[in-house]
Amino acid sequence: MVRLSPWDTPAWRLPSELRPFYAAVNRVRDLEATPGASLAEIAAARRAVAIAALELTRLVDALRLFKAERVTVAYFGKA
Repeated sequence: MVRLSPWDTPAWRLPSELRPFYAAVNRVRDLEATPGASLAEIAAARRAVAIAALELTRLVDALRLFKAERVTVAYFGKA
């Protein structure tokens, strides 16, 4: 299982693979705390979190396959 950094970790200390996910989550948190934020804006930010989570999950799955030596670098070139 992948262990994530605390949410208050500065962006410059995060691995580059985690930055889009953390930025999306922080954007949702900021919008939900803002009294004048529109529901459409919050919904769009939540979709961005889902997309960033999906990309992170794909990366973790690919790394697991590579580590288990079930695939090679050439396999990722075809994807």
